[in-house]
Amino acid sequence: MSDPIKIAVDAMGGDNAPQANAEGALAAALEAQDVEIHLVGKTEAVKACLPEDLPPNLHLVPAKDVITMEDHPAKSLRRKPEASIAVCGNLLRERKVQAIVSAGNTGAVIAASLFAARLLPGVHRPGIAVAFPSRTGTTVLCDVGANIQMKPIHYLQYAVMASAYCHDVLGVEEPRVGLLNIGTEATKGGSELRAIRTMLEEASEKGCLNFVGAVEGNHIFEGNMDVVVCDGFSGNTILKAAEGTGRVVMEQLTKAVNESIEEFSGTPEVAQAFGSAMEKLKAFTDYSTYGGAPLLGIDGCAIIAHGRSNARAVKHAILVARDFAKREVNAHILQRLEELTTKGAAT
Repeated sequence: MSDPIKIAVDAMGGDNAPQANAEGALAAALEAQDVEIHLVGKTEAVKACLPEDLPPNLHLVPAKDVITMEDHPAKSLRRKPEASIAVCGNLLRERKVQAIVSAGNTGAVIAASLFAARLLPGVHRPGIAVAFPSRTGTTVLCDVGANIQMKPIHYLQYAVMASAYCHDVLGVEEPRVGLLNIGTEATKGGSELRAIRTMLEEASEKGCLNFVGAVEGNHIFEGNMDVVVCDGFSGNTILKAAEGTGRVVMEQLTKAVNESIEEFSGTPEVAQAFGSAMEKLKAFTDYSTYGGAPLLGIDGCAIIAHGRSNARAVKHAILVARDFAKREVNAHILQRLEELTTKGAAT
């Protein structure tokens, strides 16, 4: 039997900490015997959320402080060296774990990850890759906030890294890559976007990725592509707009369904039919199914979970971290980046 994948989980990060993180870590430890989880946080607060007898693959690691959502990421890491996310980063830097998971301050997670693991050789900037539900499966969007000052090489590397993740973790054999633009035509977008499109086309022609053209925002959800690359500002805007739209639509739809059930005198058959349909829709749009977003490009693994993560989302984020490390995504990223250089597609 191979050694377990060791994962540090930030118990104090997120809106529902430490309860959701502790429960999620416990659920992951019970479900996956091939992981060893180090739950990092204020010991007494974390213990209060767990049973007295813990599974042998779940360990508590003390941390004296917390970096809040309002704290400045880099400054807080210096001011609070014993904060839970800083301790997670230290464990990664010392190679005591292979991955970290946090639902806390995104900037602090990125800063701690870069301090702990540095970038993979040849990678210019890290990127956050988020999996969106689509009509045909899943679409990975990269970047969604790590890098807002983009250069053409960043788009190319994001396409390669997200393709490796999509293949290794999500099981897509030959991920189709699209470039986010205001239209699909070759003439659309500014001169820089047109130059980026040309670079992606050349890399595709040389067999380094499967670029299929420019896409618009609606294509992310229609499933026309498996990977969409964009700058961090646009990606973050799409992410937040999708979350807000999803919440409002679900609220309004639930209200309309309840009113319709009352109109039909609340018959059991009608209520059951509506309830079943709503559960299917909720499952389709539930972010907790996807767990968290990997920070691609670092020499290690960092999974950034949603700030509102519940226990189910934390469990799935831990399982994503396990799959990322177990399936050697970083090794495959390095292979693909080497291909870019060897075939002259990264110039």
